[in-house]
Amino acid sequence: MKKVLQLAVAMPMLVPSGQTLADIEFSRPLNKANQDHASVQVEYSYFDLSLDVLDYVEKIQSRSRPEEVRALSANLHMPVAQRLSFDYQYTDTFSKVSRSAQPYQLETDGFEHQIQLNYWLNKTPRLSTFLHAGLTYAKQKPVEIDCYDYSGLVLGGTCKEADVRLLDGAALVNEGIRNYYPALLTDANALGFSIGVTVTNKWPGALDAYQYFGYEQTEVNVRYQSQVLNIADPFALGISYKGYKLGDVVDELRAELPQDSPWLERSWVVEAGAKRQFGAHFFVTAALRHYHVNRVDYLPNPSNEDFSSNTVLNLAAWFAPAKTLRIYIRGEATTNNVLGLEPIAYNRKSNKFFAHPFGQLSIGFVLSPDQ
Repeated sequence: MKKVLQLAVAMPMLVPSGQTLADIEFSRPLNKANQDHASVQVEYSYFDLSLDVLDYVEKIQSRSRPEEVRALSANLHMPVAQRLSFDYQYTDTFSKVSRSAQPYQLETDGFEHQIQLNYWLNKTPRLSTFLHAGLTYAKQKPVEIDCYDYSGLVLGGTCKEADVRLLDGAALVNEGIRNYYPALLTDANALGFSIGVTVTNKWPGALDAYQYFGYEQTEVNVRYQSQVLNIADPFALGISYKGYKLGDVVDELRAELPQDSPWLERSWVVEAGAKRQFGAHFFVTAALRHYHVNRVDYLPNPSNEDFSSNTVLNLAAWFAPAKTLRIYIRGEATTNNVLGLEPIAYNRKSNKFFAHPFGQLSIGFVLSPDQ
């Protein structure tokens, strides 16, 4: 009977949670102090190899290759008092990764809920200041990896290439059924809060600007199940196959996997942006945001470099065919993937994917029925 080895990888890597998409921060400057209206915003974001103008995929030194990332977000903005407004956002995400070895393809789904309260300290047409406090919950749905190629040894699983398998002995003895355990089952979630302050100001030449400073803290929790990692029998751990000793493999896997204890990601965020009107129906927005990140209770991988900063550029062109409707297309580019934007995506296994720039394209609309 074949024994099992197994490898892990498909930890949250390139799974956007939503803050980079139809994010609350992106639309906030549009809600002026003297024109704060209820609105609904919907955005669809997309990335694939044909849009990889930054050559992100070619720079990755890995057998994994991101093929597609897409997300659909919906945001509700609602004034609830003279100085208070409320935002709720839901984002649903999907990503696909191809590999040159087992598993040849991985697909992950996730979602995010975000709520935020905004309080205006002062509200004038030329200068206003408001505070924000928010909560975010993100979830990567469970992913099952049937087989994994580890240095030429295929571990699994039910795939026909599997060299080493772990069998459910109870099912075989009691029911005569051969059930092979998958290489890995994994999922993750993240729970965080944010506080910040935004100052909006009107400049000469029909230019509306804003400056933001904030703090975000997120607890990231990655869970995985592996029958191999639970093996404690000395005889089984001493078995060798194709030159691999099971006990050594288990130790290597534990060292490479994302830690199974929670850690905190803390980010300081600064941002500046502006809106420029061109005629009655067209305007453009631009924003530059910077994240500085530190981590608490995080166990680094000595083989991979960790990263602590990221700069994000947002550019969008808007068309307003009516007072109640605004349609836009925007591009977003980052220096270090989604660092700071997507805490759930970063861990000691995936951090090598954060060494390079990343970009994506989005389209969306904002509907304000009470304007």
